[in-house]
Amino acid sequence: MHTATDPQKRFKGMGPVLVVDAVAGTEMEQVVIYDDLGWEIYSSATVARRNRSIMAVGSGRVPLTVRAVWRKGAGWDNVKKLWNDGVIAGDYSVPVAKRIPDDILRNIREHGGNLRLKFRLKPDGILFGWDIERAAPLGDVSIFEMPGGDFLETRY
Repeated sequence: MHTATDPQKRFKGMGPVLVVDAVAGTEMEQVVIYDDLGWEIYSSATVARRNRSIMAVGSGRVPLTVRAVWRKGAGWDNVKKLWNDGVIAGDYSVPVAKRIPDDILRNIREHGGNLRLKFRLKPDGILFGWDIERAAPLGDVSIFEMPGGDFLETRY
């Protein structure tokens, strides 16, 4: 039920949440994730399974695609007294908006909740998943429903 002219109309009123980590046993350094407009939507010195990041997407916009870039050897060069950008170790893009099923969006509109966009980095690419975050009926804990995509875990 989305239009080819404006794919963002599907997500009107959605407040997406970004979840970023890496596959177990790996660590990516100097990670930057860009949306399809070239805006930086995430950055971290280190991304690993142990330091998962969860944050609101500042623009409130669900990206059509994302591009993740990470580097090796970046850091302060004490000899030259300047920042060394290192070399690109990973540069991968993945479609986002078109992969999210309409029934997920319909469910959020009918029952509330936040759309979580989950990115798991791996040495040879990006895994993308989604789910719906809702407040649990009792207590301060969130529940996660309708997971989909390249991986289905909601708690890890």
